[in-house]
Amino acid sequence: MRQWTCRGLALSCLILAGCNGDRLTVPNFANPTPDALAEEPTSDVQFRANGILDRSRRNATSWINASGMFGRESFNYFLSDSRVTTQYLDGPVLDPGSGAAGGWNGPYTTLRTIFDFLAVIDSVPETVFGTEQKAAARGFAHTMEALELSYLISSRDSLGIPVEISADPRVITPFVSRDSAYNYIIGRLELAKTELQAGGAAFPFELHSGYSGLNTPASFLMFNRALTARINAYRASLGIEGCGGPLSSTCYQTVLDNLAESFLDTGGPLDAGAYWVYSISANDVTNSLSQQLTANYVAHPSIGPDAPLRADGSFDLRYQTKIRRLPTPRGFPTPGLSIPTDYAFDLYPTASSPIPIIKNEGLILLRAEARYFTGDHAGALADINTIRVNSGGLEPIAGFASQDAFITELLLQRRYSLLWEGHRWVDTRRFDRLDTLPIDIPERQFVTTRQPVPTSECLSRAESEYPGPGC
Repeated sequence: MRQWTCRGLALSCLILAGCNGDRLTVPNFANPTPDALAEEPTSDVQFRANGILDRSRRNATSWINASGMFGRESFNYFLSDSRVTTQYLDGPVLDPGSGAAGGWNGPYTTLRTIFDFLAVIDSVPETVFGTEQKAAARGFAHTMEALELSYLISSRDSLGIPVEISADPRVITPFVSRDSAYNYIIGRLELAKTELQAGGAAFPFELHSGYSGLNTPASFLMFNRALTARINAYRASLGIEGCGGPLSSTCYQTVLDNLAESFLDTGGPLDAGAYWVYSISANDVTNSLSQQLTANYVAHPSIGPDAPLRADGSFDLRYQTKIRRLPTPRGFPTPGLSIPTDYAFDLYPTASSPIPIIKNEGLILLRAEARYFTGDHAGALADINTIRVNSGGLEPIAGFASQDAFITELLLQRRYSLLWEGHRWVDTRRFDRLDTLPIDIPERQFVTTRQPVPTSECLSRAESEYPGPGC
């Protein structure tokens, strides 16, 4: 597996600079001139593309940790500090100054990195990077921009988010509404589609191994279409402006169109897709959710009782491969501060374990959702049974008694197929099923409907014309 590291590359640059005779002449790496780009454009663009991918994988573990606790999938029992659990579960209003307001700075740092990357692409002389190479690079960047924004809006919902990145980082940009944010994301994905289609045979940089099979403009477009299908499914289920109301067929038909251009393959490996990758190599990034690194992450105690059973009475195969039992329950020693559980994860066994961004199994379930709400109940049933049989080892079902029964079955399959990948909380909210999440300590717990805007963000906006709805 080919690994890369931004810090490692930066260190190499410093070492090389130290060997240079003219040590007082230091290039402006943050704002390279056209002449500098003309001399080493490939290295500079690769460095910046690495930065986007690196920031994205760092954000992933924070997102999965937070949404896992909000969605009653996981707990982080860091025994010396109970706030890592209580600040996510105590209510009714989350503290905007706590870790529960996280998942903000990371994505916006990535978005700034993407903004700078695009500026560099614009600055590279046409004699160095031709029209196709620039289009490919822009298609990559706009797709990654949409990915980062999707996590921000799916966790803030009615608060909305800022979507604009100003050339001057000191300039405060306004919040836009939930619907505007989702529609902006779709606009970026559609723009990226056009760019990737004009992007020629190859990117002017390399992608890491998590995009194996999706690492050319044409194949990366399938990743782009998969993300577009996911966002359009969110828009459809929420009834975002332009979708005709919650669960209307309008945007769900678009989901089917998107999936037809994605890497969805009913007969292919269910785990095929795009991944965040990690490594124990020096100066690289490890998967901080890994059981090899910490025993603090445990599964919610409902994960066992809720697991489907196979015909022989054994547990669903997804449960068997992703969950293990602990010899003794784990929780905080202080009564009332935790929910003891003897369930833990086997999902990310090593510090180098990859995490799915989006995979074939999830796309098949997205198609089941879209098929059902466009009236193709037989197609939806076929997709649900594909996952039940091939992923869970379960018996197929004969049909759905009602729309409510379909949503219940869909969410069950998504829960175990996409376990601890950052989906359950979003799924229960977009289908108005947050009240189905367990509340284990009624006097202390509540169900989170959204993450707050961090205090630091509000303070920075206090004197601006755009204070923000969450402040």
